[in-house]
Amino acid sequence: MYEELIQQLHPLPNFILDWYNGHDSYSEGNVEDTIIRIIAENPPEDYAKAISANLNWSTYYHLTGIRQNILNWYPFRPDSEILEIGCGLGAITNMLCSRCSHVTAVELSQRRATAALLRCREQSNLDIIVGNLNDIPFTKKFDYITLIGVLEYQGSYTDGANPYMDFLRKIKTLLKPGGKLLIAIENQYGLKYWCGAREDHTGIPFEGLNQYSISSKKVRTFSKDALDGLIRDSGWSHTFFYYPMPDYKLPTVVYSQSQLPSDACMLDIRPYYTPDAATLIADERSLYEDIIRNQVFEFFANSFLVECGDDPQVGEVSFATLASMRLPEYQIATRFYGETVEKYAIHPSGRQHISELLKNEQKLQQQGLHVWQSRLEGEYAVSEYCKFPTWEKHLLDLYASGEISQIYAVFDSLWNEILNSSPVVPWQENILYTFGLDIVPDEEKYGPILETGYVDMIFRNAFYAEDGIYWFDQEWILENVPAKYVMYRALVQFYSTWKQAADDLLSAQELILRYNLSSCWNDFNVLDLLFAKVVIDPTQLAEHRFFETENKQIPVTNIRKILG
Repeated sequence: MYEELIQQLHPLPNFILDWYNGHDSYSEGNVEDTIIRIIAENPPEDYAKAISANLNWSTYYHLTGIRQNILNWYPFRPDSEILEIGCGLGAITNMLCSRCSHVTAVELSQRRATAALLRCREQSNLDIIVGNLNDIPFTKKFDYITLIGVLEYQGSYTDGANPYMDFLRKIKTLLKPGGKLLIAIENQYGLKYWCGAREDHTGIPFEGLNQYSISSKKVRTFSKDALDGLIRDSGWSHTFFYYPMPDYKLPTVVYSQSQLPSDACMLDIRPYYTPDAATLIADERSLYEDIIRNQVFEFFANSFLVECGDDPQVGEVSFATLASMRLPEYQIATRFYGETVEKYAIHPSGRQHISELLKNEQKLQQQGLHVWQSRLEGEYAVSEYCKFPTWEKHLLDLYASGEISQIYAVFDSLWNEILNSSPVVPWQENILYTFGLDIVPDEEKYGPILETGYVDMIFRNAFYAEDGIYWFDQEWILENVPAKYVMYRALVQFYSTWKQAADDLLSAQELILRYNLSSCWNDFNVLDLLFAKVVIDPTQLAEHRFFETENKQIPVTNIRKILG
């Protein structure tokens, strides 16, 4: 079947079987045939629909574009050559090909390598070698080597008393001077495992916490210190640890040892559990606040991405966020790169969105508001790194200190910023009257109608400085929108994220009454749903939520089972 598919597709990368032993020693079974069929019959932009029609963890995990987030923010040199060890079904191979001059991908399984081949069939800068890396006599060296979910299996695929160290030493001989090794692996003591999630490789809860004494599989992960020691003992002089969240498989935000999370929000990361949540005994998200406050996040992070090198030039990027749950034309990444912040399109169709973001900032500045300015450099929107706290952080500090009058003053300041952000238009031009929502026109109900509504005027998107508020990340605008709708979005975002910290002191309802939002709240809910449909990929969002759990009763039920 595979041979027929391959013969029908041109051009193809080089597919090399010289070191294939005729046995696929690593496989997830027949589901891989389904995935290969999806890859062969669909372009990448249609994978999400195909996943929905075949929804299971393997199909989702191997085909979702979120997988690329583990490295699509990394500053690969465009003229570099990469060795991707364990390319699997090609989840990140295409992305690597688009970032570098040449990629050599190695995969043990011919069936999995075939999936990667079909997935990357448009790439002419790719060699796929089927075989065990330890058996392949390479004739060249590489600028980068990636080990994404590979190191933990070397107890089965590398001989010797210390297969993990032996494997890393072998890899080091394949790097050019100044080259970098990138290792992604679960943390043996990741928080999700303490909460009862099944160990990713054995499927057994608490397996790593029990030092892999339950399963007979030759697989293991490491703590941060153990992994760092293993890498250094294998010959690398410098390491830099990144912390992809919720883990390296499906990351939406990447922290680092130089940019750790400062609060439990972590940009609203959403943990997921496979194959189910039936073994959970605690709610992961409820624990991060104490973990961060006690400065032990690095020990409990669910997984690591480690940059390894012989020179100290590691960790040039300190932080990244990846808006990949959106429709392709709106997917953007943000990375803190040295003293600058760079925004760029994840998908080529999103470059126009970067231009629109810069235009929005310019228009907002023309209205007399402070803006933390960006500039266009090539395909990047670049701004200087800001050391001021966000307005959200300032507001949270006021809640923590109980400064009610100052909290009201902050919300009043936001309302004034919104009113000053745009000229107004006649009330009859209200955007709500254009959707056929059976809303009765009312001159007083919705208040001023802004010609341009900057719907990202939320506390998280502003810096708090002595000379005023500086706005950033103003991605989205709506024309002829009520100023109250912009205020509504700021309240929803803040209280949905910080309800526990804020509601006891000052309820959202009090602020809703203060700004006369009650009568139009339901209408704004509808408008917000319509707006979300323009931005978010609903299929991809539904698939991800299928593997999430927000039911806090599950741990309680499981504990009761344990107690009998």
